[in-house]
Amino acid sequence: MNAKYFGDTRDLFKYDLITSLVKGFRGRIDRIVIVPMLTKYDPNFKGNPGCRNTDLIACFRRLRRTEEVDHYYDELKSYIKELKTDINKKKVRIRIEKSEIFSKQKRDEYFGGIYENFPTAALIFIDPDTGIKEKNFTEKHLSFSELKKFYDQLDDESILMIYQHYQRRRPPAPDEPKRKFADVLTLTGAAPVIIADNTVMFLFLTKNQELYDTLTGILRNYARIEQAAARKKNSERSIDVIVSA
Repeated sequence: MNAKYFGDTRDLFKYDLITSLVKGFRGRIDRIVIVPMLTKYDPNFKGNPGCRNTDLIACFRRLRRTEEVDHYYDELKSYIKELKTDINKKKVRIRIEKSEIFSKQKRDEYFGGIYENFPTAALIFIDPDTGIKEKNFTEKHLSFSELKKFYDQLDDESILMIYQHYQRRRPPAPDEPKRKFADVLTLTGAAPVIIADNTVMFLFLTKNQELYDTLTGILRNYARIEQAAARKKNSERSIDVIVSA
């Protein structure tokens, strides 16, 4: 995740999905853990008026790294906690696992603390800037080995959710969600559930068949409603759910 994308349409998609999951599970999922993988805010000022004002640019970067990050997650916490009224629970717990900048050099340290105190009975949302990647991964990716370790430590009452951007192709490859499905199945031995529109997808893993079935039903209903809304607006957006055959 990068601070410059806070509150954009993809952000709206990811947290609307989480809202639908909390409501759809009717209290069974009442703990949310977010692993932001925040990358350094690096706006593309090159060639623009003001691009030589390095002090001002540094000021903007500080703002996005500190105050905006804190405010963003504080607002999200408040919003998600209020979902308790929708599921008739005393509280919905939310934890932001890491709020410091994620880097390739510090990734072992970053994830090490999470592995040592691994969340249980939770929806664990990992939010890399781009998604999962097997080789030549950078700070924008969750590596395949890291995904495998998260899955291996997942308890039977938890769901793992990972953000995944389409590869930068024009137009996007329509079979990309199915290829990611195959990658995750091969890596973990478990079939994910994937919900995808034309630009991003979300991969879900759980070791609990009952959770898997309920999750699939919630995502299919979400896709049906959103697809109907897109048709009413004459939008070309498509939204699909990919599950094991």
